[in-house]
Amino acid sequence: MSPENDGPRLDLTFTGKETSTRPIGIGVAAVLIVFIVLTMTTTVASKILPMSDEYLLVMIPAAADGAEPLALTSLMHEIDGKTISVRGSILNRTAQSMSDVLAVVEMQDTTGRFPQTQEVPIQPMELAPQAVGSFAAMATLEENPGAYIVKFRFADGPFIPHRDERVPEVTITPQQIPQQIK
Repeated sequence: MSPENDGPRLDLTFTGKETSTRPIGIGVAAVLIVFIVLTMTTTVASKILPMSDEYLLVMIPAAADGAEPLALTSLMHEIDGKTISVRGSILNRTAQSMSDVLAVVEMQDTTGRFPQTQEVPIQPMELAPQAVGSFAAMATLEENPGAYIVKFRFADGPFIPHRDERVPEVTITPQQIPQQIK
């Protein structure tokens, strides 16, 4: 025995055996890192996890009549040069409150090449049953504004179907009164 090992010695089951745990640990770590990168950059996670569009539809509450849970009650826009402002209001048609609802407004110029999409929160953040919420979005486009599209979705979930319940504007056209013949 060497002079360094003269003290008491505790022999265990694996004492003196050569182990290859370090290469195994490195191999397992490399496989896990590759798996994490694959789940973050490819569709591997969607095939493993039960997240699908059908799964996310459970988040959308149903209206009493089975139709769309939101109703668009007003929608207005103003155009000033290349700037467009869109504002409107929605009605929660369900018997449940909804929170973190966003209005997704895609504004397009006349060429259609430079769309801008804005996601703005509905105010109030907690939309009670049968309550009205409002939204407003504004953007300056590359060219003159040509069109816009409004959709609604949860901040962390799917798009929410809506129906158009805007009241048509009533316009009265004045007519001339025929003059009486004397």
